[in-house]
Formats: sequence, C-alpha cells, structure tokens
Amino acid sequence: MAYKHGRTQWGYLKLRDGSRKRVSLGTDDESLARTIESMLNQLRGLREWEILDRVEKGVVSVGEVFDHWRKGDEGLDHLKATLADLDLNQFVDGWKQWAQRRASADTVEKYIRQLRKLMPEDKPFKRSEFTRRTISAALASLPCSGSTARRHHAAWSSFANYLVEIEVLPANPLRGIRAPSANQPKELHLPLSECIRLVDAQPMPYRALAALREGAGVEISAALRVQLSELDQESRTVHIHGTKNRWRDRIVLVEDWAWPIFLSAAKGKVGNAGLFTEDSGAPADYARARLEHKAALKALGLNPAYTMHDARHSFAVRWMKAGHDPQLIANNLGHRDASMVLRIYGKYRPKAADYRRVSGGSIG
Repeated sequence: MAYKHGRTQWGYLKLRDGSRKRVSLGTDDESLARTIESMLNQLRGLREWEILDRVEKGVVSVGEVFDHWRKGDEGLDHLKATLADLDLNQFVDGWKQWAQRRASADTVEKYIRQLRKLMPEDKPFKRSEFTRRTISAALASLPCSGSTARRHHAAWSSFANYLVEIEVLPANPLRGIRAPSANQPKELHLPLSECIRLVDAQPMPYRALAALREGAGVEISAALRVQLSELDQESRTVHIHGTKNRWRDRIVLVEDWAWPIFLSAAKGKVGNAGLFTEDSGAPADYARARLEHKAALKALGLNPAYTMHDARHSFAVRWMKAGHDPQLIANNLGHRDASMVLRIYGKYRPKAADYRRVSGGSIG
C-alpha cells in the first residue's frame, strides 16, 4: 500500500525471491501513487524481471518506468531495449572490488586509470559500444608505447572478464584482439665506474637511495618504502616489498661497494623507521630523487637519457658479464624466473674466449 513519507509517496517493490524493497513512487499525489503501485504489481504478474530488476538496483526509477508504461506495449519495448544497452560505468566499482582480490591495490588503481582512457567517467559507455572494433580503434589511438598499450589491453580485458562473470557480457571481446607488441628491451646502461660516480654526485639521502638502485637493481618505487627493520647487516641483504606482482616481494643482495653508502642512511634510526629521510625528517620522494638524479647526470656529463629505472639494466648487464647465475639476477630484479633475464641480457654472458683469458689459455 502506498504511503507518504516527507513530500513523496512511497511503496514496496516485490522482488523475485518474494521479499520487498521500499521504493519512491516519484509523486506526491496519492491517487497517482496507487496507479503506479498497481503498475508494479502488473509488471510482476507479467514477470517483467528485466525491468523490475533494474528498478531494484536503481538503474531506472519507478517514474521512468511509469512514463513508458503509459505508452503501452510500444513504450515498454522501448524501455527494455534501452535497459538492455547498459551503461558500463555502473559496474566499475564492483570490478574494482573484484580486481582487488586478484591484484595489488597499486595495480588496480592503474587499471582504473587505464580503463578511463577507454570509457571516461563523465560520459555513458554503453554495452553496445564495447566491441572489438571500438576497442581496436581505442588501442590504436593511445599516445603511448607498445608496452604501455599492452597494459591498457590487460586492464580492459580484466574489466571484460568481470562483466562476463556477472553475466553482463556473453564473452570477452578482447580475447579476439591481439595485445600490442612490447617495446624492444632498452639497451641503455652504464659501466660500474660511472654508476659509482653517479651515486657519489648526489646528496644524502638520495645518494644512499641511488646506491640501492645501482648496486642491487631495486626499482625506485619499492626502494623508497624500505624500512630499517628490513636490512640484514650480516648477509648484506634487504627485504624489498615490490607490488607489481608477488615475485617483486623478495630478498636482494647489495654489492659490496654500494652497501656502506646504502647503510649510511640508517644512522640515527631505530625500529621500523623509513630508511630514506631528509634532514627535515620528511621521507624522500620520487620527484626529488628524479631531480637529484638528473642534476648528477648533467654535472658529470653523463647521458641525460639514463633514467633511474635504467639502474636495473646496468645492474643486470654487470652481473651477467661477471658470470653470475641468471636466476640470482632474476631474484634481485624481482622476476619470476631467469627466462626474461636470459632473453634480454643473455648476450652479455661470458663467452669461451673470456674463460680462456682468465684461466691462462686453457679450460678444464
């Protein structure tokens, strides 16, 4: 029975399972409210769940349904056609929760930003638009490299998999779209002597931060989070909590030359204190680290294209040339296994001639 609450008439929507949900009838007129309530009962009798389910979820209001219902069968058919072409934006929050059970919070936030390149938050994106043709065109128009486009492909595919799971889509349209090719592996790296000069040219705590990057191959995002309690001074290792995947959470070895510089950041700190802090007590940050890195490159006349991330390449090339186990290199870098290390850096492995040179001309 319709009733007034505030200025509006309210009623109860009977759901599939027999339970009821309170809904606004969208009017303050008692007589009209009874007519609308009668409409809801008729729709339930006709088993128009496609409409009533959307009312329950708030996708369409009771007033909108009534406006179409007054136009007869033609009006209801038009409403069902409209409802069938859902705005996929309404499923983003549900996908976020779904994805957080499968990936790190950082990865999910990146996925959401990448999804918004396809379907902006302020515009409807209908289910009928989520097609291979639309997706292929969107991938081709991305103003980024192949590897970054691959990450967009992965994010969009994750969203599509969620829509399939909740039965909004019959299939994932990205399954038929080849992911963009990855970038060619970057070749830029520095010899050890220049890595050491680059580290020494930076002020603390960014010198110690650079020593961890150059002397252990640790990515800057994870390096900034290192705490004092994660150092093992006896083994000269550090527990790194990377977030890109579970292999990025690892124990890394720090090269002998870099360890004392890195350890200098620990002076005066106790417990779980962050390792890299400025004189003011503020934690070191990415923007300042990048600024100090670029300033040191300029002061030393080194290649300005050498990024903080390139420290990982320098580290891997150096260890590969030294003949270290590729799996050990992979562990330090946070890779699942040695396959990527061998594919990218395998050409730097010592050759037979190198072994002959260090063994006095004979092997075995």
